[in-house]
Amino acid sequence: MKPIKLLSTAVLMTAIVLAGCDNVGDSEDITSGVGENSVPSEQKTDKRMSDGASPGKPTAPVSISYDILNKPIVGSPVQIRVHIRSRQGPVNVRYSINDQSALMFKEGQVESLEITDPTKREPREVSVVPLREGRSYVNVSAEVETPRGLMIRSMSVPIKVGSAPIQPNDNGERKEGPGGEAVISMPAQESGASSS
Repeated sequence: MKPIKLLSTAVLMTAIVLAGCDNVGDSEDITSGVGENSVPSEQKTDKRMSDGASPGKPTAPVSISYDILNKPIVGSPVQIRVHIRSRQGPVNVRYSINDQSALMFKEGQVESLEITDPTKREPREVSVVPLREGRSYVNVSAEVETPRGLMIRSMSVPIKVGSAPIQPNDNGERKEGPGGEAVISMPAQESGASSS
């Protein structure tokens, strides 16, 4: 009697799980983010998508991607193709480098620009020159004005030069906490303050 009860419970649970799976026949291509039977996100007219809002944490209605066009070599310019798309209005783009001893912008490189028609899929190129081996980052920030206010999306583009091991970049001072644990004391920086 007990095996029949166990088998019927397993069949019932399987039926519930299959009934809950409402995606039968929807194969989704993970690389493109578009399923066979789905409408591309640009064509959706859902009110939440129109202003870039999500059901969770609000995010800027901007997408950023990049391609590194050539192999990073110390002293030689590296071309980075940056793709920025927005579902709303003009986008202000800023490029920045935190570690000036490892990376610098190529002479004449524009560090900020405004994309007036972000629906065009026109990539932008940024050129940087590695100054030493290791890993460095070019930061890309895109700002867009929405009904919710100014929203920003940022991305760090890693530039790996040579075969040197990655050295951690501590932005603070290593200290020992009261329980003997390692603590990094971070320096305070005012937001909006310029570092000129």
